[in-house]
Amino acid sequence: MNRVHTLCGPILCLLVFSALPAQQPAASVELPSRPFAIKQSWTIGGTGSWDYLTMDAQADRLYIAHGHSVQVVDVKAGSVVGEIGGLGEAHCIALDDTGEFGYVSDGLGGKVIVFDRRTLATVATVEDIPSPHALVFEPQTRLLFAVRTDPVKTPPAPQQPLTTRHITPRRQPAPPPPADPRAASSITVIDTRSNTALGQILVSGHLGTAQADSRGSLYVAVTDRNQIAAIDTQAAYAMLQRQAQKPAPTVQREALQNQPHKPAVPMHQTEPKPADKSNSWTSLDWTDGQPGQLRSFNAGRQCSDPRGLAVDPAHTRLFVACASMQLAVLNAANGDLVSSLPIGPGVGSIAYDPNRNLIYSANGGADGSLTVIHQDANDSYAVLQILPTRQRARTLAVDPETGLVYLVTDMLGIELGKTGGIGTLTTNPVNGSFSVFVVGN
Repeated sequence: MNRVHTLCGPILCLLVFSALPAQQPAASVELPSRPFAIKQSWTIGGTGSWDYLTMDAQADRLYIAHGHSVQVVDVKAGSVVGEIGGLGEAHCIALDDTGEFGYVSDGLGGKVIVFDRRTLATVATVEDIPSPHALVFEPQTRLLFAVRTDPVKTPPAPQQPLTTRHITPRRQPAPPPPADPRAASSITVIDTRSNTALGQILVSGHLGTAQADSRGSLYVAVTDRNQIAAIDTQAAYAMLQRQAQKPAPTVQREALQNQPHKPAVPMHQTEPKPADKSNSWTSLDWTDGQPGQLRSFNAGRQCSDPRGLAVDPAHTRLFVACASMQLAVLNAANGDLVSSLPIGPGVGSIAYDPNRNLIYSANGGADGSLTVIHQDANDSYAVLQILPTRQRARTLAVDPETGLVYLVTDMLGIELGKTGGIGTLTTNPVNGSFSVFVVGN
């Protein structure tokens, strides 16, 4: 006897006949019954540029890295309930797995601050971190990984003077030499139990966003090589500990980074903070690769300049959103390309909702859009919807409990009183227009 399944949408209803249970294929994941839309918009104000968003689903709080502070929004009330200030430039917020502490990367300040998630008070500061940007808490090792995204480049080698024999009329200038691969980006490793920096990992290339899979692996986008670096955090932790126990002096920081990062003084301070007295790092030089501890996956031929990264640990999948308007699905075990899908321009971040098997891409280019991608049980992927949002709405966070998606952006205005003609008009952010969009279905 056959069974009848009914698949109904707002317009179309289909009857699908299937065979007996023993002959049935894997069940499909249920599709959303209604299209996504912007349900609410909250104007929360604030000044400066913004970066990553982090959702604390248990506390119903949304953390927004915005200029010199982190704004904390109560998503039930739709209003700001607190702020973490005193930052040179906030980039990323990471949360531990206990519900007690959070961490903020301050790129200009060259530090990572630790805050109490109940009171938002700063409880510790890890100083002298080279340009921290992406920030990831790894629960197995209880380590915090602060990723530097502006690698130091060595100056080009001096060119020999040309003689008349070498001169060719109208020759195009030669491209600059590539950056020294040994003057690479760094990942600072912080022990959250003591809130101290254990050392750093040197990785070739220009690093970007990062994510952990809660199973001991850290994934980092290498933007200039169109790759994803996979790091074994347990192995890195063990190697850093062994390195720190060696009696020989550690490598000087200046030698590793060409020029040490000098934290900028935040605008609200009148006196700079004293510099860290330490003059050396415990360091792992993985710029040439480290078999067994560091692997590199290619993001695919169509995916260049990876900007967004999300992880599906249950199905061992990586989702990589690239500036080339493509989202690549990779096998996290071996790096094989599973699928590639189109997204919008100007992607800043992506998010994965494991409870609904949905991937969201925040595209801030053009007029702004949100690409919604469905993950089926048979490991197939399809674009469900392209929702218009607003220009520069390029970062987002998803609440897996409610299924709501949060984006932020502001409004741009034109100074009409400026003289010089239409070609000289410029756009500037409108004061007080910074807003949160709530997307749901």
